[in-house]
Amino acid sequence: MYRLISEISPNFLIQGFGLHQDENEIYVGKVGGQEVQLIPIDHLHSDHFQADEKDTKIFSVGFAEADSHFRSGDVLMTGSDDLLDRAFRAMDEMEQRGVVVSLTPPQDSKHLYLCKDQMNPFVQEWRSRKFSFLCLWMVDPVDSEGQAKLVSILRKVILKD
Repeated sequence: MYRLISEISPNFLIQGFGLHQDENEIYVGKVGGQEVQLIPIDHLHSDHFQADEKDTKIFSVGFAEADSHFRSGDVLMTGSDDLLDRAFRAMDEMEQRGVVVSLTPPQDSKHLYLCKDQMNPFVQEWRSRKFSFLCLWMVDPVDSEGQAKLVSILRKVILKD
């Protein structure tokens, strides 16, 4: 099972993955034979991730503001090593710049920090529960081309299974 979480309007994910509403009004579909479920960030809570769901992979997409460390169009990411490796390979194929960031203030200046207060508690929980997860944030502006890049990266990562 794949869980997609979006902090921006999820229409591009619904279209990009061919999702449809089920009887519970949740967007679902299949990608590469795997079930995909879309969860808007404002509906996200810990109950979506049960302890017995170790095969669940979590993908989160959103946006980040440009600053002195990040350029418009960069993809910022954090996640488990397995999915970060896949994301880097996908971005290399697309010639897309990807930057690994930390959601907690760094102890040293070598790590780049991104303040995502709404996502940080979930990311920390996923890490502690050893879920496979990948968070991707496109640096503003997130236009239709940026949304298409996010969908392409996610599709490449998912289809590697």
